[in-house]
Amino acid sequence: MDYTNWTLILAFIFILMLLVLKISTPLIMRSEIFFGVRLPRKLINHEKLKEFKKLYIRNSIFVCGIYVVFLCYMLLTHPSNIVLLIGIIAFFILSTIIYYFSHKKVKEFKKFNQDKTYKKQIVVIDTNFRNNKKQRLLPHRQWFLIPISIVLLNIIIGYLVFDRLPIFVPVHWNASGKIDITTIKSYGVIFEVPLQQIFITIYMFLIYQIIERSKQQISSFRPEYSREINRVFRYRWAANIIFLNVLILIESTITNLFLLEVVNINFKFLVLLKPITVILILLDILIISLWTGQGGSRIKIDDNNIDTNSCDNLDDDKYWKLGLIYFNPKDPALFVEKRFGIAFGLNYGKIRTYVLIIAVIGSIILLNVLEYILLLMYNI
Repeated sequence: MDYTNWTLILAFIFILMLLVLKISTPLIMRSEIFFGVRLPRKLINHEKLKEFKKLYIRNSIFVCGIYVVFLCYMLLTHPSNIVLLIGIIAFFILSTIIYYFSHKKVKEFKKFNQDKTYKKQIVVIDTNFRNNKKQRLLPHRQWFLIPISIVLLNIIIGYLVFDRLPIFVPVHWNASGKIDITTIKSYGVIFEVPLQQIFITIYMFLIYQIIERSKQQISSFRPEYSREINRVFRYRWAANIIFLNVLILIESTITNLFLLEVVNINFKFLVLLKPITVILILLDILIISLWTGQGGSRIKIDDNNIDTNSCDNLDDDKYWKLGLIYFNPKDPALFVEKRFGIAFGLNYGKIRTYVLIIAVIGSIILLNVLEYILLLMYNI
């Protein structure tokens, strides 16, 4: 089987996994937050919600399923990265439209039943949530020494083999595995991949910090139980971020060792290594999402406390635009859990949010500038 066929197979697997993630999202939602809408206690187990969930899954299978078949056909007849990229963007747009109709139905259902179910609303906050020494909120930061060590290893190996490198070092190959770009040997060669790894590790550590600092989501129904599953949820995802960081750095290290002529790897495998890594990352996200759930909704722990609280959680729907975007200038929290799907988002009502976004974009530009400088170093 040639390179093109393998690439198409990996692209099809990637698209199908996106479809599975899309369809499985309702299975991992919090019981009190349904399609981005916070529900009062009396509506949580309403039969109508099951109908909304089934309708969403049917629509996703039918509409997105047909689109996925069409996209796969387009890739077969017009195989290119542009077709794949545009196809994935269109898939997310289509998914958002399907979500919006479900969100709208749930919102109307809640509004229709609001007067019948109104109760006193409260917010539960645990002041020791991040300071409990007996039960850590996140894995220790020292685990990031592993990716840091991988970066240092790449730099050290680069220095050790530098003298053995040919005067003209190949830095790019075409789809057939033939060298199409070479450059004059310089120390810039050994820094390019480690530089990328440093930025990746910084981004991963930022996500780790977001998981730690994001706003508490403790339910008023069973606060102790809710607090514990939220802690486990954060711990698992933070540990997973460290794992993914290591996985990505291992992939880039293999590529770097090939560039430095330390290891001799079949070129076809090397080209397929990156898409395989992307699929593994997507599979990892799918598994941990189904294992953990939104905010820990699928986590099972022993809890003998009986829910005697008659209050509802604070209805903060007005701060969530379409149940997707959080905008609350009065909330000091910068990071929040997403209401639909598995991830953390930003409070777009804070100026600091836009500063952070600009900083991330700036860092990406900086990375490209530094890589360009290294490219110039190649030719000195």
